[in-house]
Amino acid sequence: MAISINPAYALIIIFVIYTVLMFSALITVRRRNSKNYRERDDIRQEKKFKAKFFRNITEGFQLESISNSNDILNIYEAISNLSQEEINYRYGLSRYLREYLIALISKDDKVIPKSTTDEEIQGWKRILDDIISENDIRMPFSDLPPLERNILNDVIVSLERGDKGHAGEKLKELSRLIKSRDGELNRACRRIDSSMQIALVSLLISLLFGLIAISAYF
Repeated sequence: MAISINPAYALIIIFVIYTVLMFSALITVRRRNSKNYRERDDIRQEKKFKAKFFRNITEGFQLESISNSNDILNIYEAISNLSQEEINYRYGLSRYLREYLIALISKDDKVIPKSTTDEEIQGWKRILDDIISENDIRMPFSDLPPLERNILNDVIVSLERGDKGHAGEKLKELSRLIKSRDGELNRACRRIDSSMQIALVSLLISLLFGLIAISAYF
């Protein structure tokens, strides 16, 4: 015996299910966005800083006031909002200088004025190469986050003192930290997968809702 369902009731049931799923998806997205507000703000601040830093480096080169790492570091410290510890470790400096070097070599007109000659570019490149090499030697872990940087610095100090036991403990601590970071990344990936599944289910329900509506009236 075939069971007949009133199209009106079917539409109501599907609409309720659809509404619940969409509401759940909205809550999930809002929670994720609330966690990412600070990250997005940090990204905007970093872009502003990088643009200003690059502009000041270019002006310094044009005025011939940059000749060593201290000149770059003074500019970096003057316009950054980093803590004194981060400045002392030159956090991110080599990374920014490499990005500037790429812009210089590619003659990116957003960073390098079109009036800059090839001779000037080569001269600036030589200075940057020397500064980046010096910074990498003096601060080999400067571009790492504070926790990883401090652990690796402790490892080096321990090895220089011949304290292999303490160095081993620090490496184990680094291993635990890496596992923790990897766990956070996996959880973020799972959240993205869940959102995609909710979106897919919502799409299928929308299509089903439309088909039932069509069959009810035609």
